[in-house]
Amino acid sequence: MRAPLTFAWGNVVFARDINDVWALYRLGMDSYAGLTASAKHETLEKLAGFAHSIEADFQLLRVASPWSPAKYAEAASAAASAEHLHRDELDTYLGIHEHVLAGDEPVRPAVFMAVRLAANTDDVDSLQARFSRALRLRDARGISRRRLEELLRLEARTFARVEDYLRCDRATTAELQWLVSRSFSRAIAEPYLDDAFSPQALVIDAPPELGGGRFVPLEVDIMRLSNAAITVGARQLTIESCDGTSYQALLALGALPEVVAFPGRQAELLFAPLEALDFSVDACFSARWIANNEALALARRRLIDADHAYVEESHGDHGPTTSGAERPAAARELEDHLNGTARPPLLRASITVAVAAESEEELQDRVDRLRREYAPLTLHRPYGAQLDLFLSQLPAQRQRVRDYEDVLTCEQLGAMVPMATHAVGSTAGMYIGHTLSGSRQPVLFDLTEASRTSRAPAVLCSGTLGSGKTVAAQLLAYQGFLTGSRIVTVDPKGDHRLTDLVGDEHVETIELRADSADRGLLDPLRIGPESTRADLAYGFLIDVLPAPVPAQWQTEIRRAVDHVVAAGARSCADVLEELDATDEHGRDAARAIAVHAGSGLLQLGFAEPGTPLPEPADRQVHVLRIANLALPLPGTARTEMTHDERAGQALLRLLATHALHLVGDDWTRHKVLLFDEAWMLLGDAAGRALVQRINRLCRSQNATPILATQVLADVAELEDLIGACLCFGVETDGEAKRALQLLQLDPEASAMQAQLRGFRRGRCFMRDYEGRVAPIQIDPVDPALLDALDTTPRRADAAAA
Repeated sequence: MRAPLTFAWGNVVFARDINDVWALYRLGMDSYAGLTASAKHETLEKLAGFAHSIEADFQLLRVASPWSPAKYAEAASAAASAEHLHRDELDTYLGIHEHVLAGDEPVRPAVFMAVRLAANTDDVDSLQARFSRALRLRDARGISRRRLEELLRLEARTFARVEDYLRCDRATTAELQWLVSRSFSRAIAEPYLDDAFSPQALVIDAPPELGGGRFVPLEVDIMRLSNAAITVGARQLTIESCDGTSYQALLALGALPEVVAFPGRQAELLFAPLEALDFSVDACFSARWIANNEALALARRRLIDADHAYVEESHGDHGPTTSGAERPAAARELEDHLNGTARPPLLRASITVAVAAESEEELQDRVDRLRREYAPLTLHRPYGAQLDLFLSQLPAQRQRVRDYEDVLTCEQLGAMVPMATHAVGSTAGMYIGHTLSGSRQPVLFDLTEASRTSRAPAVLCSGTLGSGKTVAAQLLAYQGFLTGSRIVTVDPKGDHRLTDLVGDEHVETIELRADSADRGLLDPLRIGPESTRADLAYGFLIDVLPAPVPAQWQTEIRRAVDHVVAAGARSCADVLEELDATDEHGRDAARAIAVHAGSGLLQLGFAEPGTPLPEPADRQVHVLRIANLALPLPGTARTEMTHDERAGQALLRLLATHALHLVGDDWTRHKVLLFDEAWMLLGDAAGRALVQRINRLCRSQNATPILATQVLADVAELEDLIGACLCFGVETDGEAKRALQLLQLDPEASAMQAQLRGFRRGRCFMRDYEGRVAPIQIDPVDPALLDALDTTPRRADAAAA
């Protein structure tokens, strides 16, 4: 077997000879599953635009890139706060992750593109080319410096053209080494990569008239990448390497349908079927670029053939078949497309896939499953062509088996979305779950990402009761605890179980009661920041009163608050005294507030003047609760709330402010603020203003607020407040539409609405800080951890027992 690759210079790869030269690029992946239909069409158009303008043959390789649990654990541990982390607990936690995830063998797709840089247009498989190669007249191992510089200039122009349409980087020699080596050890192991690998060449001086210096590559540098014994079978390859025995089958996709719907599974041939499988499949798209004039001639020949076939079938006893009747119309439509003002090209292309396993039985099972995913399209397993198909899947290669080539438009390639993936979450961070695809791609989350990148830091966990939102919020907080973050959690219902995990020595629980000993602990003039104390106190006093509050009362309360704040007072009791000293409206307002706030839980907001606020204990975790707090049902209008419910809403907002005070202003240490029942903050303008202040302070003080809520209110008002969100299961179509709008998806998409209504037990749509969206499964990994965090009564009782 002649070596398929002979020389490489950077990302310029020489295949069979000096004119069979390609530029190799790594393409950026796009999170696709959560895009709207219009955004998916934009993805199609980018790739179709590239294919239209490239004017060269090209090859796309979609391969499975390994995701290392060991490297993940190492990176997660290194990112933790060295001063405050819990080393033993974190190592144990990451060790469980590493063990479980290693068994899942997670991978992520990677896409490479090779574009041919031929200086002339002769066919590398022509008789002349073969004769020249036989005489060593086109050997890349003796390329001149002038010729190499010419190719590097051509590569630079090609790179600029590709970059106009697609996110890409020049492939490195390490990536070339990996692409070749891994082909021989599919399903067995990742190949060993030599960090010092770089294809070498001798430089021989030559006079300028002979092209300057000449390069003589050391062919062993490329050849050693394919140092494996291949046993060629009729329908499979058996490859013996130092890593073991890999059984591989190469398949070719048969004829494509004339018409498919996009977006849709039958169009997305280089994404949907591959992502649906729980094992790795490599795919190769090989294309010969056909200029418009040649494409038109080809289309006209097709039209003539289709018309003749239709006429012949028409004269038969049973008339033309359905496909025979449709074929002339499709051929005319293609001709019209090619005659358009854009003068588009065509692609003579083929799609091949490589499946591998550790045994012949497993290989056959995987082939059968892959065929089911591609049905109703046919995957052929060519007899006696396995080696040629294998070599065609190496980088910088043309398709060697042309029996399965088809003529495609650039739009058909775009609809295959080869760069699509389910990727979502942070590039580095702690493991929180996996995508809801067959590939189960790991999802990481970095709680410090928003502060580092100046984004809105708030993380929203929304969903109905029992959907998993509280477990997810607590999981994020627990991971923050392990890595050394200070944790402040507001737990109105008293069902958070984070304290059971972290140990009493790290926890201070502050449970406020309707008791004179706790009087004034939530006074807004004591716990509020200097810049917002007046607004916070005014909002609290208005919330205490039944709606609607007379306009004259509002005016007097505002005036009294501003006067007291200007005088430096630190108690809302001083505001009541100020109101008593004004006119009739002020006295009436003071009397009404005193009646409603004289006893019960509301006395928490009225401090005795001169009484100092107690200092919190120096603990890593602070839990804030209010005993017997009455909260309205989600969505209850303020005019329909009872006195206790109004008081509960007002106090919960003060509790959020107090939690922000406990977070502190030490920006060198990361903090997490977990707030349950956050719908109380998001339902009106005053609450959203408080969340905005929390966001602003948390961003500047290196903190991450996590908001858990059952319902979503005015989504348009929330979009600027939320940095990342996890939308769990809902009960109604209306809730599903609001969640989809918050995720910036199509709220009318019925399929996604159905998904949200069916999500339970930790399934959700995640939108990360980059705006990428994908359905995921929250996965605490350790069943004991799930039992400890789960707040559903049955599981919680079982865990306690």
